[in-house]
Amino acid sequence: MGQALTTAHYLVFNLLRDQLFGKLTVTKADLTGRTYLVTGANSGLGLAVSVHLAQTQEKGEAAKREIIAQTGFSGDIQIWDLDMEAFSSVVQFAERAKTSLDRLDGAIMNAGVISKEWDLTTDGWERTLQVNSPSTGLLGVLLLPILQATSRLAVPNPNASPQVLPHLTFVGSGAQFRARFTARNSPNILQTLNTDTPIIKKDRYETSKLYSLFLARAVSRLPKRKDDVHPGLVVTGIGRAFNFGSFVTAVWNLLGWTPAEGALNLLYGVLSPTPPGAYVRVCQVSEPPAWVKTTTGEEIQKRRGTSLSKFGGRFLQRWTALSTFRVAMSF
Repeated sequence: MGQALTTAHYLVFNLLRDQLFGKLTVTKADLTGRTYLVTGANSGLGLAVSVHLAQTQEKGEAAKREIIAQTGFSGDIQIWDLDMEAFSSVVQFAERAKTSLDRLDGAIMNAGVISKEWDLTTDGWERTLQVNSPSTGLLGVLLLPILQATSRLAVPNPNASPQVLPHLTFVGSGAQFRARFTARNSPNILQTLNTDTPIIKKDRYETSKLYSLFLARAVSRLPKRKDDVHPGLVVTGIGRAFNFGSFVTAVWNLLGWTPAEGALNLLYGVLSPTPPGAYVRVCQVSEPPAWVKTTTGEEIQKRRGTSLSKFGGRFLQRWTALSTFRVAMSF
């Protein structure tokens, strides 16, 4: 199927159908005594899902005040600094979680960016690529041991829902269905994606979100539940980075869900008993792009041309579970 036809098929049979006829549900559970971590929680979907779960530091404190204002939540809300554009910050954040948290019942990898300009991080990676792919994968894998340890703990409160298991949830996007992924046959896929060429630049965000699905499927081979969630077409600040024309922007605003509505997909992903590596959209397990499950797709997910040990550099040398990183990011 050609790229134009694939995109048209996605728009008609996925995006428009979901936005016009999709039924979002509120996943309910007693979370008393449980701990949840949400990255990118100062605005948009991250803030919205934090509100559901509760019913810069300055931005974080503002988000905290809004969560309390909306829900009257009297529990412990902590705001931690995290710079997804620096591997060192990701490692430090994970280390803080390891030493500070008694339990971790769910982690939602929501932080994401889109940059249309060639913008490098201090680690030498294109900004959109690093934040949405390797940094997200690194943090998710580093949090796995805490999630696994939590799964062995008793239910935290007599009233807490016993069926809620620890989840690692990657926030994906329907944009992955439009990914051309021209780098798929490259010897080193991430290195190819990290180049300032027109064809790569045009497709970088879509491919970075496809990688979030790869992450969920690769990490799902490890213990406990992991899934990839598409929140739907949601009107948030990140949409401004697409620089759409006035007509497309008007359609986006007309059809798009509010962050609170889109966050229901994330809530479903982190609280429901989904199969490992599941792709979730409209509050139900759905099929990923067809080619992901083909021999070629599976081979790409298994390739070890680039691992976190390679681009994480000296920051990953401290971690003993290096083989785990390679499993999670062996593309």
